[in-house]
Amino acid sequence: MKPAEAATARLPSTWLLLALIALLPLMNPPVRYPVVAVDLVFVLLALALGLELASGRRRLPWDPCWAVLAAYVVALVPSLIATSNMSQSLFKLATEVFLVGLTIVTVMVTHSPTVFRRAVLTWLIATALMCLVGMVGLIGFAIDPQGPIYQYTSFHFGTLPPGHYPRMEMTFLNANMACNYLTVSVGLLFVAWSQGWLKDHLALALLAAFVVASAFTISPGIGGIALAVGAGLFVLRGSRIALAIGIAIALAFLVAVWLTPIPHSTATFAFRVPGTAIILEPAGRFLTGAAGWREFLAHPLVGHGIGIDAVFVHYADPSGTMQELTDAHNMFLNIAPQAGIVGLVGLLVLIGYAARLTIADGASFKGNVDMDV
Repeated sequence: MKPAEAATARLPSTWLLLALIALLPLMNPPVRYPVVAVDLVFVLLALALGLELASGRRRLPWDPCWAVLAAYVVALVPSLIATSNMSQSLFKLATEVFLVGLTIVTVMVTHSPTVFRRAVLTWLIATALMCLVGMVGLIGFAIDPQGPIYQYTSFHFGTLPPGHYPRMEMTFLNANMACNYLTVSVGLLFVAWSQGWLKDHLALALLAAFVVASAFTISPGIGGIALAVGAGLFVLRGSRIALAIGIAIALAFLVAVWLTPIPHSTATFAFRVPGTAIILEPAGRFLTGAAGWREFLAHPLVGHGIGIDAVFVHYADPSGTMQELTDAHNMFLNIAPQAGIVGLVGLLVLIGYAARLTIADGASFKGNVDMDV
């Protein structure tokens, strides 16, 4: 490690970022505090970073992603002219600025390859601990499903049929968030594996733990897990079979979350699968997705205001509860009704830029990272 890089790796902002990454999964702590730990650490991180820049201990390297992130936020601003609740929209816009700021700070601090390596490994350790909490929760379910151990890690059935089986959010606010986090963890696991930061046996053990934990979220995001595993094995081992299986499972989950064989009173149509006795009706995500599309068509240019509920749909879930769904359960169909074509273009540019970086930098990055922690 070069002396300048070593000095950067020891700065307070570096350790605060690692602390933030470690605390990120703890969205539902067992003991409630008035201040969210991750938010507090971010404030300290921003202050430390500002002091380091002012004192010259850290330089400010330009990164093109900052312009792309800023363009995304700017693309949401025109929706303010159409909002029915300015304070609510401004608050939502502020949260988007916060998330963009978090991304920019992360890029700045992890500019050093050594710090990037530490950040990835910290993320994987935090994920492993979250999976351990999930394992304890499963043991709690086996002992007493109504006991405090399982109840802390559990999540309600939602659009799933009720029954005697565990569905878990672990340390997150809901099961879908946990599964999305695990999808990112799988991707970072393959990054670490490809760089030789993890031995094969440890990488395989972590991959198995992540996949098993995601299975107990019983979330549509499991399709994303399958795709991430397939893509990772394709890049790492050249396995086209793994990639094909991952794509097939992801497509199967896409269909499964849009259609359901469980009849409900809020269905807008029904059809029989040819050659079978199976009758399918639109699931909750189909109803919200269709509503999101209709709302987008009603407000195509700048939407009806960022932060205003994307949709409002009544859905009778399999438990017999009438749910009021205000989220389209789809990133594009959430942004499109709220921010229109302008906001959607900003989102697509951001995704396209990230995809280009992933493809272009993946091969060149391999082997270029200092192995000294």
